[in-house]
Amino acid sequence: MAESPASDPLDELDAQLSRLRSVADELRGSRGKPVLTGNQVELIEDGPTLLQTYEQLQKNAKREVRVLDRPPYATPPSSQQALELKRLSEGVGYRAIYGTEVFESEDIMGVLPELQSAGERGRVLAQVPMKMAVGDDDTALIGLTKRAPAESHLLIRSSGLLDGLIATFEMLWALAIPMPGLPFSGEFPALRSPDRDILLLLAGGATDDKISRHLRISPRTTQRRVRALMEALGAQTRFQAGVQAARRRWI
Repeated sequence: MAESPASDPLDELDAQLSRLRSVADELRGSRGKPVLTGNQVELIEDGPTLLQTYEQLQKNAKREVRVLDRPPYATPPSSQQALELKRLSEGVGYRAIYGTEVFESEDIMGVLPELQSAGERGRVLAQVPMKMAVGDDDTALIGLTKRAPAESHLLIRSSGLLDGLIATFEMLWALAIPMPGLPFSGEFPALRSPDRDILLLLAGGATDDKISRHLRISPRTTQRRVRALMEALGAQTRFQAGVQAARRRWI
């Protein structure tokens, strides 16, 4: 009997998102009526409630907080930095998967080095399809829209839906690559500063166009330097180049 092809984690995530949007639509159409028994899903549509809920999720966690992160942000990331640092110091683990957009966000890049030093384990994925925070295995807070950071969030408590979201996070974690150390601390005289920036962006899955715009260099120069760096690292793909650079602590 032929084996069935392995499922694509991103396809499974799309299915989860479709289900979550359906739940949100039901909640909007029947305010005050439970969609799932036991008050397992709650719709949040305003910024102050969202912020309070996210902070409470972190405070209630006893073991680990898992995060899918990308801009835009309802509040500056620095406003949440103190709480995460406190929880890390108390022994709560943090694992975060960041979308490549964070490399263009001065707000988040300004707090990542200290969070890394304090023990946050970060990885990078080219496309993070939604924002999500999971406290232990008990509660998840997810965003359903991409434009406005404080619109259409769902608070999901213990349920099959929550189990699916946790499994999805773990699949994405396996796909993501380690966040390069920030800031660069190695000594590699042959590696020029622009090359470190290119490798940092490659590690996050950035395209040549994004690298050109971010570093303000020509597309031709970008392509030439990317090819040269891939050859130097013995990488067959851009993804491999980012992984090899991170492993060698070039970034």
